[in-house]
Amino acid sequence: MSRRAPAVAAIVLAVLGVVGVAVRLDAPGDGTIVPLGWSSLRPDGVVVEVPDPDGTVLRTGDRVVAVDGQVLAEKLGAVDRPDPGATLPYVVGDRTEQVTVARSEVGPLVHQAWGDLVFVLALAALAVALYVRRPDEPSTGPLLVLSAGLLGSTAVVVAGLPVLSLATGGPQFWLFHLNAVGAYSVAWGALLAFTLTLTRDHPWASRRTVGLAYAAPLAVMLLLTAYVGLTGDDPLRSLAWIHTGETAVAAATLIITTVSWVMTYRHTNAVMRGRLRWLGVGGAVTAVVGLLGWHLPQLLTGHAALPWGALGLSGLPFVAGVGVALRRHRLFDIERLANRSLVYASTVAVLVTGYALAVGLLASLLRLSGPVAAALAAAGAAFALAPLRSAAQRAVDRMMYGDRHDPAGALDRLGARLQAVLLPADVLPALVETVARSLRVPYTAIDLADGAGGFALGAEHGRPPDAEPVHTEPVHYQGQTVGRLRVSARGRDDPLDPVDLRLLGSLAQQAGPAVQAVRLHDDLVRSRAEVVASREDERRRLRRDLHDGLGPTLAAIGLKAGLAARGVPDDSAAHAALREIATEATASLGDVRRLVEALRPPALDELGLVGAVRSRAATLAGEVAIAVSGDDAPGPLPAAVETAAYRIAVEAMTNVVRHSAATSCLVEITLRPEFVEVTVTDDGQGIDPARAAGVGLRAMRERAAEVGGEVSIGSGVDGVGTRVHARLPIAAMTPPDGRTG
Repeated sequence: MSRRAPAVAAIVLAVLGVVGVAVRLDAPGDGTIVPLGWSSLRPDGVVVEVPDPDGTVLRTGDRVVAVDGQVLAEKLGAVDRPDPGATLPYVVGDRTEQVTVARSEVGPLVHQAWGDLVFVLALAALAVALYVRRPDEPSTGPLLVLSAGLLGSTAVVVAGLPVLSLATGGPQFWLFHLNAVGAYSVAWGALLAFTLTLTRDHPWASRRTVGLAYAAPLAVMLLLTAYVGLTGDDPLRSLAWIHTGETAVAAATLIITTVSWVMTYRHTNAVMRGRLRWLGVGGAVTAVVGLLGWHLPQLLTGHAALPWGALGLSGLPFVAGVGVALRRHRLFDIERLANRSLVYASTVAVLVTGYALAVGLLASLLRLSGPVAAALAAAGAAFALAPLRSAAQRAVDRMMYGDRHDPAGALDRLGARLQAVLLPADVLPALVETVARSLRVPYTAIDLADGAGGFALGAEHGRPPDAEPVHTEPVHYQGQTVGRLRVSARGRDDPLDPVDLRLLGSLAQQAGPAVQAVRLHDDLVRSRAEVVASREDERRRLRRDLHDGLGPTLAAIGLKAGLAARGVPDDSAAHAALREIATEATASLGDVRRLVEALRPPALDELGLVGAVRSRAATLAGEVAIAVSGDDAPGPLPAAVETAAYRIAVEAMTNVVRHSAATSCLVEITLRPEFVEVTVTDDGQGIDPARAAGVGLRAMRERAAEVGGEVSIGSGVDGVGTRVHARLPIAAMTPPDGRTG
């Protein structure tokens, strides 16, 4: 369809509905409405409903057999159109009633089906707003056609088809069915097209399938109407087949639409899924209630399970789902239109309510006449309009745009939030979350300056935008750029205004000291990690030098001195000196071995991390069965990380053996390119939360903190035993040249 085709089709459908309602209300009626279903259009007459029992002698449930001598089951449209006020004989069951015809009262008709009118009007308002704002969106056109078709057909059905129209035929009869069947079928086709075009990556979407979706329900009804017209002998049963077929088409369309939406949801990206979720929930509620409360019971029993007016109310969740998707996920990016609509709608609602209450109070309490009370209430409404609109604008702006009109409040909230943060690692996430909430933007990020002119991501809130522009605001501290805030626009049609940018600048200025504190903390952690890494690398080097160099040398000296002592007399001074050299060399070799073991656990170099832990577990195991799982690293680990992981695992196993009263313990060592994880779980009695941490637990946390990692200690699986989990990063402990010792 071309860009203007949906608007043209919607106008035609709406005009067709208006003409149908006008002709219906202008024509004489008998106070009845013919329900659309096979249980009402029977071979022995028409079972009618009467919205206003005071306006006719007929009653709901009466079966009208003939009008003015013409049997309805034999022929329709054979009675001449009577003038208002005329009286016609109606054969009702086994009796004859004299029915006076008159133009219908609108009030009872609206009262009977007000829920349907609320739904179609709400859907039409939403569809028109979306199409005016987004005519290029593929799905706004079908939504407009859907709303126009439902609006026109529902309005005609609410106006009703009197049994007199079956007898007289004419424009009223044909316009009713043109709307109730034709326009209604077009609306269901537009619903299918709407689902197909909701996203650009629907697996079934193409120009041909969208056109087929538009035409399919109408084509089915045209074929059914032609078949019934050619083969049917009873005009009432033919009508029953047509309206029952329309109900079946509606039910089938709802089912196909649900399947199509599921396909849309499964084949789209994560961002679009968030936008479709609320729409899907609202549509699912509408489909289930419509199928179970109306369409399926109407097909199976001929009677709906819910009142006629409730059918329209069941469609409100669909409208609400689209509204929530607009509000929370910017489905069609019309935030500014939604802002103005909310302001005017809330202002009008309050003014109308206040006006009605004021008129009622003035008339009842002060006994004023109606015109005087209305004039005074109108004057009050005029004075209240400006302040009321301003209050509504502030409330809606706060809801949609946050604190941009209250910068002092935003700064206070940011300061309070930063003061409440306990850990340095939580400062930046709290900062970006507060900025996002203050400005009501979908994405906020903060980058930290690296000192070399570049920036590194510190924290982010929300999803990075695909197409929306992103504003960058520098963060300064004492004249130095310490970071930058990146804030996305609210939508393509809702960029950040100058007032937003001023608030963002104030927030960035307030955030400067906090960002600098985080940078200093990160530098301190990084420096400590580098010191620890250098220390452990140096210890490993010294151990290797002592173990592979000085140790063998001392051993060789002692051996050679002992051999030399055998070649000299025992009572000679040389023999005593050589024996003394051999003894001192042996003692020094022992000292070197003790020094080597103190510098670094030898098992790490001999067996690797997992092997060393498994060897230590074998010496600790007794009453506790200790199992160690894990794979050795493909290459050498940083010495500091390897030592810390070993010490934490050994300390945790020792605590299990000494204090847990456990029967089994599992040690899992996971090696990744970015980190090493050590997890020790047991089935013992657990840790008392009220008990202060002992030396062993503090030592584990300190060893992890030295290498920039962390340790968590808590309950095991299902609350049984204790679980110690350490995560130690590797990148922070790797020297710039890539060597690990």
